[in-house]
Amino acid sequence: PVANPWKVGSKLLHPFNPELGVGVVLEVDGRFLVAYFPAADTALRLAAEASGLEPLVLAPGTRVRIAERDGTARVVHPVADGYELDNGEQVREADVWPLESGDSPIERLARRQVDSLGAFQNRIAGLRLQELREAGGLGSFLGGRIELFPHQLHTARRAVSDDPVRWLLADEVGLGKTIEACLILSALVRTGRAERALVVAPNTLTVQWRGELYRKFHQVFVLLDRERLESVKEVFGPEMNPFEVHPFGVISLDLLASDRRLIELASEIGIDLIVVDEAHRLAAHAHGKALEPLIRSAQHALLLTATPLQSDREGFFQLLSLLHGEVFPSFQDFEAAVDAGDARMRCTSAVRRTDLGGLPPREPRAVALGPLPADPTAPREAPRAVWIRDQVRGWSRAKDKVLVFFHERAELERVGRFLETSTRTHMSVFHEKMSVAKRDIEVARFRDTNTPVLLCSEAGGEGRNFQFCDRMIHYDLPDDPVLLEQRIGRLDRIGRRAPVEILYFTCDGEEPDIAGLYERLDLFSRPSAGLDVALASVRGVVASARNGGAFDADSLVAAIEAARRRDTRDLPRSFYPDAYRVELADEILAAVPGDLEERTQEFCLGAIEDLGLLRLDKGGRAMNFVELGSHLKVEGLPGVPDDARYLGTFSRVEAIQRDELEFFASGHPLVEGLLLELEDGPRGRIACFESPAADAPGLLCVFRRERDTRFVIVDLEGKVRDEWLSDVLDSLSAAKAVDPGDLPSSEAFSDRVRELGETACAQAGPDAQLAAVALITPYA
Repeated sequence: PVANPWKVGSKLLHPFNPELGVGVVLEVDGRFLVAYFPAADTALRLAAEASGLEPLVLAPGTRVRIAERDGTARVVHPVADGYELDNGEQVREADVWPLESGDSPIERLARRQVDSLGAFQNRIAGLRLQELREAGGLGSFLGGRIELFPHQLHTARRAVSDDPVRWLLADEVGLGKTIEACLILSALVRTGRAERALVVAPNTLTVQWRGELYRKFHQVFVLLDRERLESVKEVFGPEMNPFEVHPFGVISLDLLASDRRLIELASEIGIDLIVVDEAHRLAAHAHGKALEPLIRSAQHALLLTATPLQSDREGFFQLLSLLHGEVFPSFQDFEAAVDAGDARMRCTSAVRRTDLGGLPPREPRAVALGPLPADPTAPREAPRAVWIRDQVRGWSRAKDKVLVFFHERAELERVGRFLETSTRTHMSVFHEKMSVAKRDIEVARFRDTNTPVLLCSEAGGEGRNFQFCDRMIHYDLPDDPVLLEQRIGRLDRIGRRAPVEILYFTCDGEEPDIAGLYERLDLFSRPSAGLDVALASVRGVVASARNGGAFDADSLVAAIEAARRRDTRDLPRSFYPDAYRVELADEILAAVPGDLEERTQEFCLGAIEDLGLLRLDKGGRAMNFVELGSHLKVEGLPGVPDDARYLGTFSRVEAIQRDELEFFASGHPLVEGLLLELEDGPRGRIACFESPAADAPGLLCVFRRERDTRFVIVDLEGKVRDEWLSDVLDSLSAAKAVDPGDLPSSEAFSDRVRELGETACAQAGPDAQLAAVALITPYA
C-alpha cells in the first residue's frame, strides 16, 4: 500500500471546495486523514490520495501568526519541516498559520499562478452583470417573461421596500394585478425574504397561477389539490405537514377554507408569504372567516381584489384590516378619515385606466336578428346559433379567435353540439363543471391550434386572460352588469394593441330589452369599474322586469350618470400617497438598463464555452440550445439538474411571443447556476494581460461589497489610477494574454505584487471582499 504522505499539522487546500479555505491535518489514519477547516468551521475525513488535496506551501512574503505568540511575521523561504521568518527564526509548519489564504488571488498572482484570460474576462462580465441586474432597485423584477409596464414596476418596487410587505392590490380590472403580485412574490423569494409561500385562488385559477409563476417568473410551485394532499399522506405518513413537504404551493380557496385542519397546518408551519387572489370573496365565502388568522399571522401578505375604494368602502376596509388591523379601530373611524382626507395607506395600489392614459377603445356592435320565432316552443336563441354557424368558416379561414359567452351552462352545451354538427368544426368549451386541468387544456387548444371558437360560461369571466382573442360575442346578456364588465375585461386588458370588438344580439319585441338598457347605460363602450354599488340597482330592476315588473330605464340612466360624474376619481390621490401617475413612466423605464439582455447573453455564452457545456445556435433572436453534456469541466452547476437541457432565448420580445421557449434571464436556473458557479468557484480570479488602454504597468483589483462591485487600479509606484479604469474595462475584450512564464521569478516581484495588493485593499476598505486580480501592461 502507498504510504500516507500527510502528517499532523500539515496545511492543505481542497481545490474542489475552495470556499473551505486553508485546512490543517488533525489526524492520520492509514489511507485517510482528518482535516479541520477554520474558515468553514468544519472537519472532514478524507482519502489521502483520492481527494485532490494540495499541500499549502507558504510563498515568501506571506504574513503568518506563530502559535502562542502575539504579533506577526513574514515567511522568507521554506526550510525542512517549516519556514524561515523575516526575524531570522525557523519555525515548524505546525506552529504557523497564514493570515492570508494561500489561495487568495493576490497570493496566487505573487506565485505566478494565472487563470486563462477568457475565464477572467467572463468573471468580470458576470460581476458587472450582477451589479447591472440591481438597476436602481429594479433588478429583482427584470427576469420575468413579461412586457415591462411602468405602473406595475412602480407598485412592485414600492411594495418590496416595505418590511413586512402587506399590500392590497386593487387596480382596475385588466391592468395586471396578477403580474404585480408575481413580481413582488418573485422578488421576496429570490432575495431570501420568503422561504415558504402559499397562493390561494379560486379553483378555476389555481392551474393558471402555477403556470404563470413557472412560465413567466421561473418559480416552481406545487398545486396542492386533494390528490397531492393524499399523496403526502401516503408517502410521508398521515402526520406529515403538506406545507412542510411543499413550501411553495398553490391551493384553491374552496379547498383551504373548507378544511380547518389544513388552515391549522399552514399556520403551524409558518407561511412567510400568502397571496390571496379575488380576495373580496373572503367576505362572501361561507368559510372565508376561517382564513383570516392565517392571513394575519403570515409575515408578508398580498390581497388581490377588483373592489375599489370608491365602490365598496366597507369591503375595502375589511381587506385592509386583515393586513393592518392596527390602523383604523372601526369602519366608522376609517370612513371618517377618508371623508376628511386624513386617510393615508401607502400599502395599497388602485391604478385606473385613466392613470395610464387609457387603453385601446371598445367597439361594440349589435347584431340584429329580426323578430323572435313565432313558434313559442322553438328555442329563443336559435337565430343566434345559426348566425354564429354562418360565421365559423370565415373565422377559421382568417385564423380569428372568437370568445362566446353564455350565462347558462346547459345552453352552452346545447349550442356547442349544434355548432360542431353543423360546421364539422371542433368547438372548445370552458365551464364550471370541467376539471381545472381540462379547462386549461381546452384554452391551450383554442389558443394554439386552428380552433376558431371558445364557448365559455361565466366561469371564464373572472381572472382569465383572453386578450389574444380577436372578438367577443355575448350569446346572451347577464342580468348583472358587473358580470358583463368582467366578461369584457377578459379582452380589454393592459398590453392589448387592437380595439376590443364586442358583439351582442338584439331581437325585435324582446322583453325585457336588456341590450337596449345596457346601450343607454353605455356599458358596452365604457368601463364600469368603480360603479359596482350604483349598478346593483340595475341588477334588481332587470330581475324584476324578467318577472313582468316595471322597467324605468330613464331613472337608471340618470343614477348611473350621476355616479360617473361623482368626484371619486381623485379619492385615490388622497388615500394612496405616491400613487402612480402617467408622468412617472419615463423615469421608471429609464431605470431599466437597455443592455441587460445583451450583458446576460455575453456572460452566459462565455461561461457556457469556458465550462464545456454543449451549445447550439438556433438563430432567431438570441435563441440557443444548451445542455450540460459529457464535457462539463466542473462537477455540476448549482440548482441545475445533471440531465438538464434547454431551448431558449435571451430576448424578452421573442420569449413573450413564443411561450415554448425558455427565457434566459434573471431567475432562470441556467443563468443563476452559471452566476453561482462563478461566485463560489475559483474560475477566472487571476490574470495577466496586455491592454490597449494601459499607459503603464499596474495591478487591477476587483472587490465586492454586498451587491456592489468596485474596481481599483494602482500603478507600479503604488499610485491609484482611477482615470485608467473606464478604458481598461471597456477594452477588455481586446486584451492579449501574457504567458505567466514571462513574469519575473524574483522574490522582489512577488513582494511588489503583495504590496500593491495591500494598497488596493486599503483603498477599497476593510469590508470589501477581493474577487479577482490582474496584472496589466501596455501593448508590447
